[in-house]
Amino acid sequence: MKLIGQFPVVTVNSGMLRGSLNERVCAFKGVPFGERKEPHRRSSDIRPPTSWIGELDVSRPGKVFPQLRSRLAAVMGDSIDTNSQSEDAFVLNVWTPVNADSLPVFVFIHGGGFVSGGGSAPWYDSERLAGEGNIVVVTVNYRLGALGHCVDGDDPSGANRPVRDLLRALEWVQENIAQFGGDPGSVTVGGQSAGAWYSWLLGVSPASRGLLRRNILLSLPIVNPMAPDDVLTASQEFLKLANGKLLDSLSTEEILTAQVALMRSRMAFGEVAVGFRPAVEAGVVPEWLFDFRRAAKESHIGETLVGSTAEETASFMFVEPSLVNADEETARAWFAKRFGEDAPGIYEKLARRRPQHTPYTQFVDASSYMMFGMGVEKVSQAYSEAGKVVYPYFFNVQTGVPNLMSPHCLELPFLFGNRQGWADAPMLANTSMALFEHIGKALRTAVWGFVSDGIPRATSGREWQRCSLSSSWINEFSDGGFSTRRWEPGLLQR
Repeated sequence: MKLIGQFPVVTVNSGMLRGSLNERVCAFKGVPFGERKEPHRRSSDIRPPTSWIGELDVSRPGKVFPQLRSRLAAVMGDSIDTNSQSEDAFVLNVWTPVNADSLPVFVFIHGGGFVSGGGSAPWYDSERLAGEGNIVVVTVNYRLGALGHCVDGDDPSGANRPVRDLLRALEWVQENIAQFGGDPGSVTVGGQSAGAWYSWLLGVSPASRGLLRRNILLSLPIVNPMAPDDVLTASQEFLKLANGKLLDSLSTEEILTAQVALMRSRMAFGEVAVGFRPAVEAGVVPEWLFDFRRAAKESHIGETLVGSTAEETASFMFVEPSLVNADEETARAWFAKRFGEDAPGIYEKLARRRPQHTPYTQFVDASSYMMFGMGVEKVSQAYSEAGKVVYPYFFNVQTGVPNLMSPHCLELPFLFGNRQGWADAPMLANTSMALFEHIGKALRTAVWGFVSDGIPRATSGREWQRCSLSSSWINEFSDGGFSTRRWEPGLLQR
């Protein structure tokens, strides 16, 4: 990388890139990492991008894949609306210190329930994360919703187009990141929500061996990959809703509208609906993905950092009057349906954990644990048993927003430290700048250490406690700051 005037210029496999410089951090936005092999087929696999002549201007925000307004906009805001959309948004973004030389690399994969989001969104601007931590940060797009997962024929592997997009992006990193001052031998892949799902997959899939060294799992959802038959059924249902026989016969608008209809058809009281997602495929997406003990044995990475927020599913529930205002009879009926004969005991255990509980908080606590919190426990236990290094954390900063508490996505602005990118996020409305900076520094410091050498650290320099078979610890971020305490898995303790 070299500076020509005030512009950083890098030569990658496909040509020259001209980015932007802000103080001591260079940014390259909307960098092509691939393209469809068959440009006129939506279901096409991906290949390296065609070379270009001259300098490609990558100084402005990149595009994102087509999507409608996120169902979590009431929590996160609408900053992503500033990005244009394209069905060919095969781009990534790189932030690197101006004098970078063989620095560790953090590749971040965005969430969005497999149907929304984008690495190019202002939410994930990584200037501060890269500059203060002296690391190289990469954020990446991948295909979403039906554009990523719907199949026309009888081959369910077509549902894994987003997985192949991410594999191609990681190959691009291996091929080119040294030109940005990054070390291709020290790549940490991390993500949040659906991004954590992909990060977990990439840590165990044979297809990604050699492409990453460690991973970070922020709010890993325990959602099994689709069975092949389910892919075909969901695709047929989607195409029927879209009034189309083939994916390529539909407009983008028709596809997005049908996605909403499919999601609505799968909604259930007190549940977080998940529509399209990747499918089981030999050698790529293993059927044992959430058999945690086997995954621990098959994992081809070193260290893992894994955690959740305190009230994950409040993000999905706090705008639903039927849940917020539910009575105890309704809540207990839901528990009975979900937990069977164990329901009374689980209900009472959750109630004891939260003295000021309500039926609504019981919904949130139970569903948050089942979908996210349990994953922290299972990953930590299985990896410890396998002799692997794992660091669990708990993010318990409270928003001060009625019924929202510490929801899904809350850790993200603290991680990236870019409050301006979250200017319209309701979840930060009551958060003081002092708390934002204090907790953000603690979280970023942990991530910087982990990305650099696999050991997260407190701002004091003290190394985090790792999880082990003899003594379990969990590292907690709360309104009071950062602390480490003993942990008894079963339900996350406060």
